[in-house]
Amino acid sequence: MWTDASTELRWPWLAVGLAVLVLVLLAVWLRTWRPSRAGASYVAHTARLRALPRYRTLVRRQVALGACLTLAALVACTGAIVLAARPQQRQTMERNDRTRDIVLCLDASGSMAEVDAQVVREFRTIVEGLRGERVGLTIWSGAAITIFPLTDDYDYVVQQLDAAEKAFGDGKVITDAFAVFTAGTVIDWDIQSQMGDGLASCVQRFDRRDEKRSRAIVLASDNEPVGRGIYTLPEAAQVAADADVVVHGIAAPDTARRPEAVREFESAVTSTGGTFSLLGSDGGAGAVIDAIGNLAATPIDRPPVVQVLDRPRAGVIIAGIGLAGLVLVWAAQVVLVLRDRREGRG
Repeated sequence: MWTDASTELRWPWLAVGLAVLVLVLLAVWLRTWRPSRAGASYVAHTARLRALPRYRTLVRRQVALGACLTLAALVACTGAIVLAARPQQRQTMERNDRTRDIVLCLDASGSMAEVDAQVVREFRTIVEGLRGERVGLTIWSGAAITIFPLTDDYDYVVQQLDAAEKAFGDGKVITDAFAVFTAGTVIDWDIQSQMGDGLASCVQRFDRRDEKRSRAIVLASDNEPVGRGIYTLPEAAQVAADADVVVHGIAAPDTARRPEAVREFESAVTSTGGTFSLLGSDGGAGAVIDAIGNLAATPIDRPPVVQVLDRPRAGVIIAGIGLAGLVLVWAAQVVLVLRDRREGRG
């Protein structure tokens, strides 16, 4: 979260220099404005003119208008000086990263088409319960592709999950969006839904191997392979365990009709220390969130992110008030002159 500091001027010396310049020009103008007796012409009986009420009214009006013009000009100059000094605001964000990485590992084979959108919604529920972990998404069938790598930009993660949900649709009709989204997951139509290969590929998606980080995979599948891949599911689970990766399993509802597939799936994920649940079961996503929260997390000591933003708003407002004042005074002068002319003709 960004924290705002006080606003400061980038070039304060420029503000001081311009302010002094304005004061000097004002002093020079006041000096030249004073009436000088040199070359003066004397007119008799002016005291009677000055005593006229109309004359006194016009003089007071002119003095008031002149004072208003001067004040408005000074306000406009003040706004211009503030803008020239370039007010800026420094914002700081403390980065409280945690050393936990989560890979969402999704079976995108044809047998999962009708439930993939539901799985993605379950993934989104899990992501919304995380705080600071890095998250990535990999989909697979006969081969695995990365939709997005590990990142802590949760807005981006949610956007990508929304796009995935739209691409999968209801799964009953294979759309162009579905074909584009899953392109590359099938190389040989005789080898699909290889859960062992998919899990092993997701283990390989973890980076920063030299850092001591807690790593977990959320694996969603129906465990209904077609053909034979490189890894069996128990072998892939052992690869994950050797890499200190905990695997949490989410099985498609249809898997429950195949007890052997359920036992194999559950045995594989629990051997890594993970949890197992059926898609849509109460507490399934919550159990995964709680399990991830129980993983060891060591705070990463990273310097805060600092950004400096221009904040010209105050200067613009001040200068705008000054210019508006000048326009109003000039408009008032024009109105008064026109009125005086009409009265004179009358």
